[in-house]
Amino acid sequence: MIDYKAFIEDNFQIKTKEGKVVPFIFNDTQNFYYNLLLKDYPDLEGVRENLLKFRQWGGSSLIDGIFATDFIFSEQGRIPLTDTDIVSHKDKETLVLFDRFNFFIDSWLAKNSLSRRSFLEIDSTGHLKGKRGAEAWIQTANARVSGRGGTKQNIHWSEVGFYSNTEVLNAEDLVTAAEQQVADSVGKIFRESTGNLSGDFFSNEYERGKLGEGEFNSRFLGWWTHKEYMRIAPPDWVIPPQYQKLIEEQGISKDQCYWHYRKMLSAKDKKKIRREYPMDDTEAFLMSGELYFDSEAIIYYENQIKKPINEKLIYV
Repeated sequence: MIDYKAFIEDNFQIKTKEGKVVPFIFNDTQNFYYNLLLKDYPDLEGVRENLLKFRQWGGSSLIDGIFATDFIFSEQGRIPLTDTDIVSHKDKETLVLFDRFNFFIDSWLAKNSLSRRSFLEIDSTGHLKGKRGAEAWIQTANARVSGRGGTKQNIHWSEVGFYSNTEVLNAEDLVTAAEQQVADSVGKIFRESTGNLSGDFFSNEYERGKLGEGEFNSRFLGWWTHKEYMRIAPPDWVIPPQYQKLIEEQGISKDQCYWHYRKMLSAKDKKKIRREYPMDDTEAFLMSGELYFDSEAIIYYENQIKKPINEKLIYV
């Protein structure tokens, strides 16, 4: 069994938002999510995740760090060969993911005094292939991505909620067809995104996972899991009801609530900010597109609902 956290923190470097190169040490949210994964998949095999998340906590870095570890271990013959797809929603983000994956590989190579030429057979933009045969493809979602043939072990759908839904490219067809290349109970598939449209492919799949339908687990990561997101609240700040509810249900601090409150207050596009830092998984899908009922009204009435003493699914 691979200790991914130990390997990543010992061998990989990462660039911070300030442009500094530092060891890739998991932050509090990465630790939180990684431990959730280990609870459900002790050896991180057969991972199937619908991850509804907030912005800028390093979710893609965590997932692709795990995939880069698999690439290295399979090239060393310590695990079976892996064929990996990492897919983003637009070209600019694809380049970011590709550069970061390369940065992980390069930091491990440097630590072990190895050259890329000695390790890689194919080293081109968007495609890496090791001497032993492990492969990694980093691409933008389009009609040419992956396919129905061949086999894959790892797939990361980055911001899948924002993939196109046209006659040329349909997110559901693209994702479900490519995922058939991954055998049951094998490898890792992450569908990771902030919320977008209610009723689109990702929101429907997220709801299915919540109901226990299909093989994917659905998780919502709230912005309050990231302890960096806090701002000292003034003593006279009156906590709005929606934040009081969060304090009671999630045990978060007043200063964390004040950070979100100030972010909302200063935002020009409040709907976009609420989508990227939602209060719950319902709000995440209500801040885009046109709804029959007003999204603000839906959120208001939802906040009036008291949390039940107990809840469970009843089949009749």
